[in-house]
Amino acid sequence: MSNKKDNAVSSHIQMPKLLLKRFHNEYNRFYYYDVKNKFIGKNGTAESINTELGYYSVGMEHYLRDSIETPFGEMLSLHEKTSFNNQTLAMPSSFETTTKNFLYALIVRGPKFENQMNEAEDWLQIFTQQEQHDFIPYKGIDIAKENNLLSNFIVTFMINETDIPFVLSMDGLYGYSFNNYLVLNLPISPKITVSLFPKHYSNRVKQKDGSISMFQINKSDDVMIMNQASFLAQIKRNWGYVVCPQKEELERLKKMYICSK
Repeated sequence: MSNKKDNAVSSHIQMPKLLLKRFHNEYNRFYYYDVKNKFIGKNGTAESINTELGYYSVGMEHYLRDSIETPFGEMLSLHEKTSFNNQTLAMPSSFETTTKNFLYALIVRGPKFENQMNEAEDWLQIFTQQEQHDFIPYKGIDIAKENNLLSNFIVTFMINETDIPFVLSMDGLYGYSFNNYLVLNLPISPKITVSLFPKHYSNRVKQKDGSISMFQINKSDDVMIMNQASFLAQIKRNWGYVVCPQKEELERLKKMYICSK
């Protein structure tokens, strides 16, 4: 009789391989800060970090791949080779919906949302852990859509023109203050973030021809502030990793956190 583990796949718990592999360096590795164990590792890979065998079922893996990750990845691939070098970017009509669906999935795949769902829905305890892991993101994405969770934000990109790379946490999405307003960032490479600005920025972001304006970041201090927001947000979760193609930025962030305690 076969064991269920025989058919199990190694699942990425929250941050998918799609984005993790964009943070590989020239050696197809990245450095990572281990939040629980408080050390910097040097041989992280998109295939292995933040994974667990059988965390999701094969069916759920296919749903996340086909409905969430592949549409988002195809949209990015369509433009990343040349268009991100321009000041404006023409995006398909599905751009905002596809991006927000990806963000919803990131949010509801996190342990924080899982704990909230388990506390709110006692009946989930009758199911296996894998069944819970399948149900919670699927239901959570529907809840986010029904409640228009990110409806007060418009989507654009920030381009990092400094020598300091963006870092990527397992949560992915983090908030920080931009001109005294909350902006949400999701790094999609060491040089680019998806950025959600409050709707009153629409005149600066959306052009008459339907294209979107992107924000150029030229100051290293600005990138470091963003990285600090990402790093500290993951620290507060008390789990997971923060990855970067360069060790130096993780060392700076680790030192900053230790000195601030």
